[in-house]
Amino acid sequence: MAKHERSLLTNEWYAVPVSVDCAGCGAQTRSAGIIVGPTSLTNAADFDLDTDVLQKPWEQLEAFGLIERLGGRTENVERFVANRYHSAFSMQDDGLKAVCEHCSDSLPSELIRLAAMDSFVRLGQRRLLKNERLMVFSSNVVLTQFHGGTWIQESGIEDGGYALLLLCNAEDRNGRTGVIEIWHSVERNDYAMVLKGHGDREMLRRGFSDDLGQLVSDVTSLGLVLTQLHLAQAESPYCDMARSLFLGALSRAGYQRAE
Repeated sequence: MAKHERSLLTNEWYAVPVSVDCAGCGAQTRSAGIIVGPTSLTNAADFDLDTDVLQKPWEQLEAFGLIERLGGRTENVERFVANRYHSAFSMQDDGLKAVCEHCSDSLPSELIRLAAMDSFVRLGQRRLLKNERLMVFSSNVVLTQFHGGTWIQESGIEDGGYALLLLCNAEDRNGRTGVIEIWHSVERNDYAMVLKGHGDREMLRRGFSDDLGQLVSDVTSLGLVLTQLHLAQAESPYCDMARSLFLGALSRAGYQRAE
């Protein structure tokens, strides 16, 4: 196992139930640990969503990682984690914390670590874990990496039967431009996106969602605005249908078409 401090962007994460003894009140409490999957993306610590999205390419974690500490700047962590699992987590001054369900004291990471890893492997082997598939970001996390030996595996774009449908011009908060590719797999009924910066340099690839509205939300979470939309293949009815669906998702997110 290895620990690393870095920034994290992921929509492959699992809230893994644990049962431990709280040092504060002495009671046995149910709580949870957050484990992220191999498709999670990492970058240098203190990655800045306002300036770095189109400048610093992400790397895949390629292992499972238990979140030991999660703080710095965060996007969607309180909404998707703390608020949905309010008896297990709370947002405090120094970030997301696992808490006791009885006294609400923070539970130290060393107390959660082995219980969460054991629970993850055991439940994963029985196919009882759910990938939340909601994008979260933190500019400062400490991960303990490990290889879980479970059934969980995400397919990549190249080997998953994906077709490129749409190209979207994108702009960050400082006016830098890039391109977002939108891919689709008929077999999986999933969409994926690839973000490219200056010189067609790949910055990240992110999937997988069957909801184009979630894809638009993920783009917004990255601090990007979509400015133009193009078909990957001009004569393809498949691409044309995808454009209609994507324009609907953009409209629901508040985008308006230029006259």
